[in-house]
Amino acid sequence: MSRICVVTSKSRAYYALVSRLRRAGLPFQSLLPDSDVKDCELVLTTVEEAPKFGDMALSMEELDENVGVFKGQVVSWLQGYDDVLLVGIDPGKRNGLAVFYGRTKLAFNTFDSVPELCARVGEFARRVPALGTLVRIGDGNRAIALKLAESIGKEVPKAKIEIVDESGTSVRSAKMKGVQKDAGAAAKIAFRRGEVVSHVGPRTRR
Repeated sequence: MSRICVVTSKSRAYYALVSRLRRAGLPFQSLLPDSDVKDCELVLTTVEEAPKFGDMALSMEELDENVGVFKGQVVSWLQGYDDVLLVGIDPGKRNGLAVFYGRTKLAFNTFDSVPELCARVGEFARRVPALGTLVRIGDGNRAIALKLAESIGKEVPKAKIEIVDESGTSVRSAKMKGVQKDAGAAAKIAFRRGEVVSHVGPRTRR
């Protein structure tokens, strides 16, 4: 991961940024406000202090409080907004969700509510700059998968949506230790190519 520096004289902002970075699993370095930042690739600070760091700064105020979205915003900035937001969904009584920026994991979740699931996918799609949004949905129950694809298409009109063969995705692996079964299956679904059911076109880069 590229070098991230937290530079602010505001104690509340400092602890908020550090907390999000730690929860997101992103390595960083804390620097004093008057430190040389030439070795930093990204400076996280406040909107008030951001101008003195120019184009290398992101302010706390423009970053999301949701850790997964926050991680996506930081990772996408570091990668030049040059990859796709990849979403895997394992439909069922509990809907598993896995979100990646390229191959970088952003979030694993499960949802009992389809509207809540769709809203979360929309949150990532709207808040994380990307070349486009690709959503892949498991076909364990095709009728449910198609309804879910329709709902997500309304929430994220420009997403490319695929229905994917989910056979074998429920098998647990060592890499998914500590991840709920449905979310683990969703992660595998995310990286399987499927049948395109909705594709309006890629989102324009921010």
